[in-house]
Amino acid sequence: MRVVVVHNSKAGEKRYDRDALVSLIRRAGHEATYFPLKDAAWVSAIHAVADVVAAAGGDGTVEEVAGAVRGRQLPIAVLPLGTANNISRALGQADVPLEDLVAGWAGAQRQPFDIGVARGPWGARLFLEGVGAGLMADGMAEIKQGRAGSIRELEDANSRMAAARGLFQRLQVTIPAMRLDLSVDGRDLSGEYLLVEVLNFGTAGPNLCLASGAGPSDGLLDVVLVDEQHRRDLAAHLSTSPSDPARPPALPVYQARHVTLSCERCNLHLDDQVWTEHRAGGDPILVDLTVEPKALTFLAPASVRPTAS
Repeated sequence: MRVVVVHNSKAGEKRYDRDALVSLIRRAGHEATYFPLKDAAWVSAIHAVADVVAAAGGDGTVEEVAGAVRGRQLPIAVLPLGTANNISRALGQADVPLEDLVAGWAGAQRQPFDIGVARGPWGARLFLEGVGAGLMADGMAEIKQGRAGSIRELEDANSRMAAARGLFQRLQVTIPAMRLDLSVDGRDLSGEYLLVEVLNFGTAGPNLCLASGAGPSDGLLDVVLVDEQHRRDLAAHLSTSPSDPARPPALPVYQARHVTLSCERCNLHLDDQVWTEHRAGGDPILVDLTVEPKALTFLAPASVRPTAS
């Protein structure tokens, strides 16, 4: 196969460089054309010469590649080199050695995958993981803006993940509920919430599974709502998820194809990007969320059992 490699060399623990990735792929019998993520020429290359595009990096790298192949049949092969690797985990691949993943490409199945569209003050943006307000968005803002110590500077992925979960645990103790106007497939669920997450496959942030029954190819968004009544349930889940990730959280979840949410002064996250800008005068931020079923295709090596439905 002709493989175009799109590599974020700054992702995760930086275990693979250009030569190592190209050599790995060529040893498996494939052609390899390499591009750094920051080199925009990869977008043209995948349309011209690729049978497969290999996204080598974290979830952000996969999301950028997904935007370029959206709606096409060109499959994405994930080489998980990031910190959380939530997308790779949804495909059942995160803990599989890269050598085994690449070796399995020849006989791999094609796994469909939904993609979300978030329309807001930023225009229209795609998301693969989720969009949310409240605890997770506030925690991400703390990390991005450097107010949460040196989490991003920790050497290994496990330490960064543990530190991020610890931050969320601390924040949930005191974070106030905020007013959000919310419509879920036309049903008014407006209220005061500590956390609202609209998820594509149930997991976001530092491997936090908030909707255990969600699947990335079910054509649905999973809406997790945590109000004051469920603060203790959220705290319990944050404390137990590292040691028992398979344990389903006791949090309210609604499934939908169309969600709108609005808040006056709140942080929002779109996957791992945080929107912290607020309009003058406190005008509400309105976000419209929809799902495009099976708009992406991923390679799922035969030795790996995807968790997608």
